[in-house]
Amino acid sequence: MEAKQPVNTIQMYRNLGERIKGLVVSPGAEWQKIHRESTTFNDILGNFALPLIGLVALGTFLSHMINQQAFIFEFALKKAIMIFTALFGGTFLSWFLVYKLMKYFRMVTSRELAAKLTIYSSAPLYVVSLVSVLIPEFFFVHIFVLYSLYLCYIGVRGPAGPPPERQLAFAFFVFVALVIIPYLLRIVLFYLITV
Repeated sequence: MEAKQPVNTIQMYRNLGERIKGLVVSPGAEWQKIHRESTTFNDILGNFALPLIGLVALGTFLSHMINQQAFIFEFALKKAIMIFTALFGGTFLSWFLVYKLMKYFRMVTSRELAAKLTIYSSAPLYVVSLVSVLIPEFFFVHIFVLYSLYLCYIGVRGPAGPPPERQLAFAFFVFVALVIIPYLLRIVLFYLITV
């Protein structure tokens, strides 16, 4: 077995940008590439989700420090941690839920496939979150989170996906998990921070 080569930060973000560009410009071809890759949950999480979630958390911190007149470092840090926890926890819980329910959609249960579907389909959520925290006036960009549904649908049409009559239902289930779970976690965490 061949050892994996370490990737520096610049290369990691370059690969991340290429993957997001592929998912936006030609999602069908990019999903074919994704399904052919031999990756683990940790690889996908560490090379795709965590860097994006980290950027959103950093953007939240900087936005709060710049846009708030009080410059309360502690509250900005709490908000950044809350956003990071909500997105990371939401991604992980979505992955776990999708993995556990794959058998009900007549799929081979695969942790890697569940990770690919949940994490790569979350890309619009991460990008929209980053844009909306950096430029709060652009709240309307949240409509682009719906693109995740299309990415889910293209992703489930892969070789290990459900039968054709269940593909749309499974894609909708993955999409709802991706969007609702982080949102609910954010509400709960915000309530805990302000109490």
